[in-house]
Amino acid sequence: MVFQEIALLFLAAAIVLGFVRKINVGIVSLGLAFVLGMIGGVDTKVIFNGFPSKLFITLLGTMFFFCLLQENHTLELLSKKMVTLVGTHVYLIPVIIYAVSYGLSAAGPGAISVQSVMIIFAVSLAVQMDTSLVLMACMAILGAVGGTASPIALSGIIVTDLTAEFGFSGMAAPVFAGVTAANLLCAVLLYVAYKGYKLKSDHAVSASDLPAFNRQQKMGIAAILVLVIAVVGFQYDVGLVSFALALALILIGAVNEKAAVRLVPWSVLILICGVNVLMSVTKEMGGIELLSNLLASMMNQVTAAPLIGLTAGIMSWFSSANGVVLPTLIPTVPDIVSNVGGSTSVLEMVMSIVGGATVAGISPLSTGGSLLLASYTQETDASEKVQQSLFARLFALSFSAVMVIVIFALAGGFKLFC
Repeated sequence: MVFQEIALLFLAAAIVLGFVRKINVGIVSLGLAFVLGMIGGVDTKVIFNGFPSKLFITLLGTMFFFCLLQENHTLELLSKKMVTLVGTHVYLIPVIIYAVSYGLSAAGPGAISVQSVMIIFAVSLAVQMDTSLVLMACMAILGAVGGTASPIALSGIIVTDLTAEFGFSGMAAPVFAGVTAANLLCAVLLYVAYKGYKLKSDHAVSASDLPAFNRQQKMGIAAILVLVIAVVGFQYDVGLVSFALALALILIGAVNEKAAVRLVPWSVLILICGVNVLMSVTKEMGGIELLSNLLASMMNQVTAAPLIGLTAGIMSWFSSANGVVLPTLIPTVPDIVSNVGGSTSVLEMVMSIVGGATVAGISPLSTGGSLLLASYTQETDASEKVQQSLFARLFALSFSAVMVIVIFALAGGFKLFC
């Protein structure tokens, strides 16, 4: 029991230390994994085996592929052209921003790459059109984090990998569907709350203001289509296909691989892999079992999914959803389900975790919210008072979005996809 508590304490310490000292939690986790292993007498092989090599290759492949397309502005121009489809129907622009962010994220890049393009675009567009900044940018965030649950995107890949470790397969598609439904509900409520249907502007975006796709960008779009067909249609590994397509684009001179390598979010990869290593040691020492029992003691078959979703949302305010929240909470699900019993299912619990963790991304402490705040400050040279006001609004919105997930889970919304 003592070793279980020590292991769980080390896991919590990694998250808290990383947040307080602004250190990558993955680096903290790798350092603590060695110390924890020595305390618990865990063999070094267990620590090395905890490195998720398959997941690393998969994530690196997809991230690098889409960084190539980000570097040659394929994603940026594609998103702008799609927004121009609304013409003078300005009230549709937030809807299009959500749909484009969702579609691009679901196609493979995941939330991080898409947010870096779409949030900056949405903020700039909102300022130019003199319309609701929070509505436009938060629709971009929600779309990006909703699409990342796709089986070929970042969160979806992590969910597939983690659930496979405890013997569950075929969960990717229903998790994607359930998270999409809950995420869409958040987007609809945001649109209504900010009266998106009343938006008007004399500065609508025109297709004539945008350049045509060049040869390199056309090759990039074709590569995206091949990726989707190969992975979805023929079930090839998304990471390996991404590397193959990246190589093809490099060989034909459609991309700049050196510039793209600098765009790869290496800190995210270190974060995800480092936490996985610490998690393997924590699990070996019984820490995950203890965490499962603690959570299960506060739950019953009615409250299990809502409470795990709330836990995921709260954790995601202060740490990475993909790097910390999913690897920490998903492994606890089988034990919680067996303890709670009743109609609670592993699939429902995983949906609630992913749903709560992702919509919390609106928080100014998360990647999406912080990028929104930084983009707006840069675009308008906003005063410190305005920045503080926006910070508070974003945090309130993030809390509201997490509560929507909790209520959705409490009402049995995720059960519809089980």
